[in-house]
Amino acid sequence: MSWPATDEDGFGPDDVIRLTGVSRETFERVSGYLDLLDRWRERINLIGPGEGRHLWRRHVLDSLQLVEQISSEDKSVADLGSGAGFPGLILACALAERSGASVTLVEKSPRKSEFLRAAGKELGLPVSVLTIRLEDAPGALFDVVTARALAPLPKLLGFAASWLKPSGKALLMKGRDTATELAEAREAWTFDLSILDSQSSPEGRVLKVSSLRSRRA
Repeated sequence: MSWPATDEDGFGPDDVIRLTGVSRETFERVSGYLDLLDRWRERINLIGPGEGRHLWRRHVLDSLQLVEQISSEDKSVADLGSGAGFPGLILACALAERSGASVTLVEKSPRKSEFLRAAGKELGLPVSVLTIRLEDAPGALFDVVTARALAPLPKLLGFAASWLKPSGKALLMKGRDTATELAEAREAWTFDLSILDSQSSPEGRVLKVSSLRSRRA
């Protein structure tokens, strides 16, 4: 693998394992995924070459921090706008150890979907890929919805509402404008909320949203 062994600040695999507590088996699957990503990114614009400078913290840790928010009762996860597989494929690497758990990767780009399917198959991950727009109706509803750097929160909650079971929760990764986006979102939606500090960025937040309802309903 041609990715740097650590980020430019020295943060690396051992730090990820220490902070997340994931098993060595999970991390072996993550390493296999990163190897595939490295090989495919020359064919498809999946991730910029400069991202290697902060791959372990900004992408791997950022994704794996969601695992502890997914309980053993949460069997079905939908990752919206999966792109190169952060966080969806990373989560699948961890959830492969949980009986009955699966991750559905939702990605509108056929070429990125091709990569996601190939990675899931080669690594033996519990994933399926839907090559559709988020606006399209899903064929099933999910226990958990995840999304990273996808859309402003009011719009993102609209997507989540279409994919979540009534009892489900959304894990949405946000940055410095979280407070402003939340204020705008509350004009259109009601929901229960926990705000978690991101492990990967001092400006980042993970929004844990449940009981999501439109005010227009």
